[in-house]
Amino acid sequence: MVAPPDGPAPHSHAAVALSLLCYCSCSIWMILLNKLVVDTFKLDYPMGLIFIQNGCALLLVLGAKQAGLIHFPEFDAKVAKRWLPLTVLFVLMLWTSMKSLKTMSVAVQTICKNVAIVLTAFGDAYFFKKQLNSSMFGAFGLIVLGSYLGSASDKWVTTEGMLWTGANVVTTVMYVLYMNDLLKHVSKDIGRYGPVFYNNLLSLPFLFLPSCLTLRSLLTDIKAAPWTGIGCLVAMVLVGSVMTFTTFWCMSVTSPTTYSVTGALNKIPLAFLGIFIFSHYPTAMGYFGIASSLGGGAWYAYLNRPKPKPSVIDLEDGGAQGTAKVEAPFPTGDTDSRWWVVTTRDRGDDL
Repeated sequence: MVAPPDGPAPHSHAAVALSLLCYCSCSIWMILLNKLVVDTFKLDYPMGLIFIQNGCALLLVLGAKQAGLIHFPEFDAKVAKRWLPLTVLFVLMLWTSMKSLKTMSVAVQTICKNVAIVLTAFGDAYFFKKQLNSSMFGAFGLIVLGSYLGSASDKWVTTEGMLWTGANVVTTVMYVLYMNDLLKHVSKDIGRYGPVFYNNLLSLPFLFLPSCLTLRSLLTDIKAAPWTGIGCLVAMVLVGSVMTFTTFWCMSVTSPTTYSVTGALNKIPLAFLGIFIFSHYPTAMGYFGIASSLGGGAWYAYLNRPKPKPSVIDLEDGGAQGTAKVEAPFPTGDTDSRWWVVTTRDRGDDL
């Protein structure tokens, strides 16, 4: 007889696919809207814009909780203390991304940020014992080579932009890896939507003073902006608020590598949308670099595709119990999960 599993049910393919789709959509439009607002419509106030985004996201999660749509525990000072380093990385990641977009084309910034996939994978291997193979190193080579060729031949690349992009890559990798480790320790205490609450709440004090210093200028420029600019600003705030939910939802059903590899897929339409929307057409070498970097990212995503998971179940034969391996598909997008072992003594899961 098969012992019934206890604990939470594994994530279905549909849940994983939907979380990735929502995260990709928000991620693509977040970058394009940021570029439009900061560069095209000259509302270059990163801290103020992030303050508005995070404030709206906090109001959204509190309103959803009040309406009974979601639930998370009340504020806990001990959890907040552990969450504070992640919040600092969160603010730095958003700030450096906006600063980078101001002085870079979307396509080149996209492929340069693809390097975060490589660094995250190495961090995943070092801290979480993720296995890497020769095929993955081949994909890494394409990503790095493509990023170099694309940026070296692009006339919109600036030294300042490359410095901001490099800083964004570093903070993104640190954010993803630290988040994965932190959620293993506090996820049971804060639930699925607790991270959204803590991330946005704790970020506001860091953003408040810089926002106040530029608030008057921001309001003046918003009043002078065309309706299309105001519309993009409103859309950016809404997408940024929703993206916080999709980020933590995606992280809750995938591994840090799967989460970062998602960028290898959403960066393909993002890069080409950026080329056509902003008329930043690369050279032939630039196209080759973009194709190489995005191809390497897509190849790595393929290498990390979900695979069937074998389970170990208990069998009862004539009153005596034993164990047998049964090859069965495990419906989850988390390619880093170990076997889920079901026994009469214990059930261990490592997401």
